[in-house]
Amino acid sequence: MKKNAPRSPLFYGSLLVLECLIWGVANALSKIGFDSITPMWCLTLRYALSAVLFLVFCGKRFFRNVKKKDVPHCVLVSLTTASAFIFGFLSLVYTTATNSGFFMALAVIIAPFLSVPLLKEKFDPRQIIPVIVVVLGMYLVGGGSFSAFGKGELLAILSSCSTAFMLTLSGKYLKGVDAIVLCIIQCIVCFVCCLVLAFIMEGAPVFSAIGLPGWGLVLYLAIGCTFLAYLFQNIALSHVSPAFAALTWCTEPLFTAIAAFFMLKERMMPIALLGCTLILAGTVLASFFEMKKPVAKAAEQK
Repeated sequence: MKKNAPRSPLFYGSLLVLECLIWGVANALSKIGFDSITPMWCLTLRYALSAVLFLVFCGKRFFRNVKKKDVPHCVLVSLTTASAFIFGFLSLVYTTATNSGFFMALAVIIAPFLSVPLLKEKFDPRQIIPVIVVVLGMYLVGGGSFSAFGKGELLAILSSCSTAFMLTLSGKYLKGVDAIVLCIIQCIVCFVCCLVLAFIMEGAPVFSAIGLPGWGLVLYLAIGCTFLAYLFQNIALSHVSPAFAALTWCTEPLFTAIAAFFMLKERMMPIALLGCTLILAGTVLASFFEMKKPVAKAAEQK
């Protein structure tokens, strides 16, 4: 019998784009769900449910492949994951889903700068170009004034910084770690962090007060944005480069903007729309430079 032919990169890229579609819709749904559930308790329930799902369906693989020496590194990466989701989720409380989506996508801009001290990589001066483009875009999103930036935009940028740390630290410490092991540890660590912050920031929960939109949001985040999206991501990342993945992740803010347009009736002024276009362009450009790195390294080794 012939072995199954390997799938094309387009298939794995499609999985990553589907992941971004799920996340983009979640950003808009969160604005609706917040009417009946508080942000931190929503995250807490999300990670509790997703951890249970992973353990039920992948528990045997987890206990078979988890290694004691990898746990501290997994926890470190998971803490940056938790901060990324917490900052990003809270940003949706204070700004539009569209703005939050575009600013949360800046990790690909920030990661190359972190790679210099953390991964000992040589700095590529070309990375300054997308930074300039993105800063100009941020200026226009703010209506031509940085003073128009509020708490929501700042939290979204902090989410991007946390995501950049997560990606960089993953590249440094977790190359040989089973993806399911990392997923389950991430869910558990995120659950603990969110549980503590939920009690501190929002007090004891009143589950009877959570309406149907709130429970629907929890289910969508746990099943779609965590369990399924992580599976799509892990399958794809075992066949494509991180740089290619970063390029596909640039589609998330577009899906967020589209979902917010139809679900929340969010509209953008022409100057803000131009700013979002520049942010997206800068993110794509940064991803393009990242994709060129393996080619440059190969040329240097010859």
